[in-house]
Amino acid sequence: MSLITLAAFAGAIFILFLTPGPGNIAMVGRTLDAGPSHGVTYGLGILTGDIVWLTLAVFGLAAAAEVAGEYAQFFWIAKIIGAGILLWFAWSAFRGWRNPAPADAPLARVSKRGLAMTYAAGVAMPLTNPKPIIFYLTFLPAFFDLTVVGPLSYLAMIGVMGAMFVLFALVYVGLAHKARGWLREKGVKRWADLVTAVIMTAVAVLLLAR
Repeated sequence: MSLITLAAFAGAIFILFLTPGPGNIAMVGRTLDAGPSHGVTYGLGILTGDIVWLTLAVFGLAAAAEVAGEYAQFFWIAKIIGAGILLWFAWSAFRGWRNPAPADAPLARVSKRGLAMTYAAGVAMPLTNPKPIIFYLTFLPAFFDLTVVGPLSYLAMIGVMGAMFVLFALVYVGLAHKARGWLREKGVKRWADLVTAVIMTAVAVLLLAR
């Protein structure tokens, strides 16, 4: 893969990550609800799911079609698990709205279990969302000859995706974290919890409906 082709791929990934979608919204909502560590972890889950689709596209659309056909039940299971976790997050945020903590209350401790649930919900998003599926299995093969992608080119593509993730995570998670801090200082974190609950519920419904 030439540098020009890799640059074009980077541009395509930039547009994919920039385009608003349920994944971006959920990442912001998770940051507002539980902090930047959970927002970044959710984003890493999304990136993992995107790499799965890229790998299938590189190794052949036939393989992707076979996976989509033979493992259709897996995608429904992933949808249910992902939506279930998002609804749990929504319920937790809703409880924060009903029973608001004092503005000076310490933040909840970050746990490995909580991060694992956040990561699982992030992975489920691109695996069951039509937007990345269409992008990696339809758009990319139409503009890039993925049959000539070798190991080094494949790693370079993943590197580009990782760099784009860092860029957008800094923007989305950073801004959401600043807003979270401001809301806590102003004593209106309760209403942020309500907004987060609505966002998480909406994303879960979209995940199941698509």
